Amino acid sequence: MICYVSEGPSRVKVFFESGSSGGWSRLDGFKVVSEGVPTCGLQCTSTTTFSGDVQTSGGLKLGLTKTGVVALLGAPSKASGNRLTFEWWSKRPMTKAEIEKETQSFKAPVTSPYWDVHDTIEVTLNDSKVAEFEVHRTVTY
Repeated sequence: MICYVSEGPSRVKVFFESGSSGGWSRLDGFKVVSEGVPTCGLQCTSTTTFSGDVQTSGGLKLGLTKTGVVALLGAPSKASGNRLTFEWWSKRPMTKAEIEKETQSFKAPVTSPYWDVHDTIEVTLNDSKVAEFEVHRTVTY
């Protein structure tokens, strides 16, 4: 995990994660956390690359109201206290190179040349506004 913190007054933290789904080398998740929200003890590198206005290309950002989140993402799959979870499952066709690699890995032909994709967005609210959000993509066969 790598962490950056904005040098601006908002001190927003952005965590980048790579796990087993990304082969420990490709990004498969990130988290954006507003100032004052407790995080792990990881030392974050200060940067001027971003300010407190971090948002996804789809419009998810810190400070968005709960109503705005639901308008953007639809009804949550789960809701518990101040935490909302949104989940989507899909399939992605494998490329020819991926089929060859999986055939070698499993020492058997690929019978269903599709990846299972699980996208998850977890949102934590504080005073009915987004204080933290985490985005993950898990790809499995």
